[in-house]
Amino acid sequence: MRVHSFQLFILLGLATCCIYLTRSVGLADANSREGCMNQWLFNGVWRVKVTDVEPVMNGSQQQGWQVTEVWRNGTSRELSPADSVLKDQTLELGSGSIAASQTTGGTLSLQTVTNNNMAPSGQLTYKQVFLASNLNADPSNKPKGLQITFNGTQLAQETSKPQFTSSKYNFHFNLGCTATGAAANAEGGSSQVAANEGCLNQWMSNSMWRMRVTAFTPYPPDAQPQDQTGWNITQTWVNTTSRKVQPGNLYGGPTVPGNVMDEFIATQSGNNVSSASVAGGLSMSFRLHVFQPQESYTLTQLFLGGGLNGNDKPVRVLVLFDTATQNKIPNVPHYHLPANFRIDLTCTK
Repeated sequence: MRVHSFQLFILLGLATCCIYLTRSVGLADANSREGCMNQWLFNGVWRVKVTDVEPVMNGSQQQGWQVTEVWRNGTSRELSPADSVLKDQTLELGSGSIAASQTTGGTLSLQTVTNNNMAPSGQLTYKQVFLASNLNADPSNKPKGLQITFNGTQLAQETSKPQFTSSKYNFHFNLGCTATGAAANAEGGSSQVAANEGCLNQWMSNSMWRMRVTAFTPYPPDAQPQDQTGWNITQTWVNTTSRKVQPGNLYGGPTVPGNVMDEFIATQSGNNVSSASVAGGLSMSFRLHVFQPQESYTLTQLFLGGGLNGNDKPVRVLVLFDTATQNKIPNVPHYHLPANFRIDLTCTK
């Protein structure tokens, strides 16, 4: 069959149009990695996957949608998504879209992950809320895609922060497909930080400190498990050196710093929460306390946020020390490596 030049022009135009429409479906851009539900995407810093999408209801009225996301720190240092300049998330619907920053509820849930400090290989599972601007969502206008964006240009200027290893550092999830097999396996990431292993009530030592965790209790103490927002970790520290030591990084007179850095709890679900989740972070009274040689000090560290609840109990405590800084200071006690402590709360000594 012969095709006249005019007909050929029309056919080429239609083909070009169709290709354009196909490529413009969804929110992905040139800086996005593509994936399906239950598929890990990795940008050299963060591993993320989407496991569920559900309606947000107020009685019989649907107000929006919530997306269950799992985030993992894929670097070898403590980090929060804010350190990687996480910008926003956008839920693509069959018609239109909703940005997480569009409503107060969406912004608050986004802050749950944005400001969550995670240990190396640390994980957070949370629900990102997307509310319709008038809190009146159309149940038939179902989610089709999720876009997670970072400011890669700004991060590149912050050379002290871990950098993306690919130009495709944003994530776009097609919510219409589900990964299985090899595609559902985690991409990249880091190994657990090196640490001495111990149990509840077991003394740990690293040449500067002896330390043990003696109890973990719910916070608030009288709350039902579903209403619980945190955990208290009771612990005792002993200065094992012959010098006066202040756990923080202050150095003055006869007192030397200890560069105790941070603590994390990991829960049964795999979530991890930093002591920085509370105002002041790791107990201010502890960090500013000057330990006399062989002095003992007991404190209770509160952990809040990160979706903590009474049905997801802590199973580990990770205590981190800034050994690189400490061991460069002349004429002060130094750490033997590994200096960190990983304490299993499911066993007792």
